Amino acid sequence: MKARKATRRALAAVTCGGALACGGGAGSEAPANAAPDDTSPYHILVTNDDGIDSPGIQALAAALRAVGEVTLVAPCGQRSGASMSISIDQEFRVRATPAGNCVNATPASAVRLAVSELAPESGFDLVVSGINIGANVGEISHMSGTVGAAMMGAYLRMPAVAASRDGSPGGFEHAAGIVARFVAELRRRGPEIGIVYSLNFPAATAAETRGIAARPMGGSYFDIDYEEVAGEPGEGGDAVEGERRFNSVFVPPDPSPAGSDTEAYNDGLVTITPLRFDWTDRATVEALEGWDLDALLEDGGDGG
Repeated sequence: MKARKATRRALAAVTCGGALACGGGAGSEAPANAAPDDTSPYHILVTNDDGIDSPGIQALAAALRAVGEVTLVAPCGQRSGASMSISIDQEFRVRATPAGNCVNATPASAVRLAVSELAPESGFDLVVSGINIGANVGEISHMSGTVGAAMMGAYLRMPAVAASRDGSPGGFEHAAGIVARFVAELRRRGPEIGIVYSLNFPAATAAETRGIAARPMGGSYFDIDYEEVAGEPGEGGDAVEGERRFNSVFVPPDPSPAGSDTEAYNDGLVTITPLRFDWTDRATVEALEGWDLDALLEDGGDGG
């Protein structure tokens, strides 16, 4: 235990060596709407799935320094679509960069490693993932590495926030400011453990933003299909006899369910969707209890 604490202190020293790796300075003071008697440090782990050099994570970290002390730990490169997958059976390499700490791992593994080995002595109080380049509304959230990283925070019994923005060109500062104010309000109220608060931002300036709405997950922001590739493989490819090749293509989704986060997002609203780590459908559990489940243990002679 002493060795682990010493390791954390050493890594924290490395982390705080860069201006973007940790919070600090005048920008780290609590905002005016924070509880006035709450003077304890508030440690925020910031991560993403677009990589440590993404402009989204840098804007997010800068805004969150108005709420607490920020530590950046994220994949070294692009890991979108990783969901909550974890990296196993490999050596993890953490590298301190001017942008923060990067890890050769999935977003969820980066969070797990950060919480275990890179946290301050008192641990992290919150995990914030993003700002992703591309929205994560509706059912696509299940595949999102941004949401998956936040879900790892929830799995590790910490409050968590995921933030995503429309993928069109533009700055992230407006969205980052809203996330920071939302986090400050969560801190004041005390967020529920096991919930990931997923925020999604259309491509809009402060003046163009139509409003913010809390909505349940529903629909699909986009669908993925596949098309077969004809001809010889491209540069660097090798043809294999009998092999077929396919590329992913995006197709228009079905209409969004009324009242869903996808509908609200497509209408130009910023959406907030609380997602549970526990996927259990409790009504179906009760229905299954009405089955004669013990009968499944009986050998009817068909199983050999």
